[in-house]
Amino acid sequence: SVWTKLSNKRKKLHKKYITDIPFSDFLVFSILSSRISSEYHIQVANSSPIRYLQLFDMNNYTMYSNRGTSGIDGSTSTAVGYSVFNNDPTLLITGDLSFFYDSNGLWNDYINPDFRIIIINNGGGGIFRILPGFVDNSIFSKYIETKHDLNAKQLAKMHGFIYQKKSSKIGLKIALKSFFKKSNKPKILEVKTSSKISSSVLKKYFEYLSDT
Repeated sequence: SVWTKLSNKRKKLHKKYITDIPFSDFLVFSILSSRISSEYHIQVANSSPIRYLQLFDMNNYTMYSNRGTSGIDGSTSTAVGYSVFNNDPTLLITGDLSFFYDSNGLWNDYINPDFRIIIINNGGGGIFRILPGFVDNSIFSKYIETKHDLNAKQLAKMHGFIYQKKSSKIGLKIALKSFFKKSNKPKILEVKTSSKISSSVLKKYFEYLSDT
């Protein structure tokens, strides 16, 4: 059918596009989509993470997404609560603003050692760079994107998580080889990306699909 042909064409273009892109949010989600342990149930935060994951084939995973106030309220708490009452181990994939906004969700005595968090930290609300109305200036960065230089290292230490931070394709792939292995403490993997590069890569992706 016409739709099947279009779908197959998109899949081919999708794979081709990924081979040439720099380290960015798009590439991170591409790597994650094929390297998450199949035994894990996935909780996805808003706003960028769930939008990115919808671009990849995640049919082999059990996946949920929490939609709170402004898209970020309660994502961490929801994932923690789910992990406590679910028999399968839980992975939270979240952005930096969503994670920091609801970091008190980690303040409890019930987090399982197999609980995992992957934070894609692009230094602000990167989703706003691809939405209509984006202007690349200091006012936008401060009041809309909420630009920051925070990381999760000290929060991880305070709440008893094993922590590591990566900022390259090779580093991320190496980290994921052991990230889902059993441990006596839960783990946080923070992935540092560039918001500017990431927004450019995503915009060019949609242009590439439309023009080819």
